[in-house]
Amino acid sequence: MRTPRLSLTVRWVALLSASLALALPPGVGGDDYIQLTAPQAKEVLHDFRASRLNGDLCFKFEVTHKPRRGDSSPPVPGIVWAGWTSEGPRVRVELRPTNGSPALSFIAAKSAKGSRLWLRRGGVTVENPRVDEPLAAGLLLLPSDLALPYTHWEETHYEKTERSRGRPVHFFLATNPAKADPAKVSFALDRTYGALVQATYLDGTGVARRTLQVEEFSQVDEQWILGSCSVRDEATRDIDLLKVTEAAVRRRFEPATFDPATLDRPAPLPTGFKPL
Repeated sequence: MRTPRLSLTVRWVALLSASLALALPPGVGGDDYIQLTAPQAKEVLHDFRASRLNGDLCFKFEVTHKPRRGDSSPPVPGIVWAGWTSEGPRVRVELRPTNGSPALSFIAAKSAKGSRLWLRRGGVTVENPRVDEPLAAGLLLLPSDLALPYTHWEETHYEKTERSRGRPVHFFLATNPAKADPAKVSFALDRTYGALVQATYLDGTGVARRTLQVEEFSQVDEQWILGSCSVRDEATRDIDLLKVTEAAVRRRFEPATFDPATLDRPAPLPTGFKPL
């Protein structure tokens, strides 16, 4: 079952960062454009970061590159495991063919202390690798597009509340502590459900380079999850479209699923996948 945008009954689970949607208080007043006060903005960001899944989640996806001109590429299949440890949210991603060994895999961890990423490619595991290398040749999609480290960057400030795609959202601006690209990321949280719906990567001059956009949501076993999202290169206008094809929710994964030492082998898949 799919829906092109959030319905008024949705409490959705945000992608990859494993952020559970919360019914958050609006700003002062009744207008969609009324701005948050400083305490309200702090509470919205805190609740977003502290929210968690109702159980662990695993979904299969396909990524298709859609250039502005020319034919789309064959879809690249992958799998995401999302869960929570005592230290915070964890995400594991593998790009692999059916019943094949991963061509690439990584584990991302986020906490109040910062973000960490372990990536394995070509038989080698590297901690905190280059962030500008796509998941596969011909794609735009980066590990950070699935790990969303910027949602936990310490220097994050509320910008404004305004409409985006017909819904009121809160915009926050996060500054990269690594002093690298992207220099800043402006990300948007749905005002009603607290879900991440958009993120724009900015360079050191403030120019938008890439935009991540949640396109739709899907319901699996009465739980709302990501259905699809896109990543757009603002210079070329090329797009990667990620579509979730199957999902298993309300699971419990072994701690080893999110242990970087296990990246040298495929992670076990849960049973009971539901097609979207």
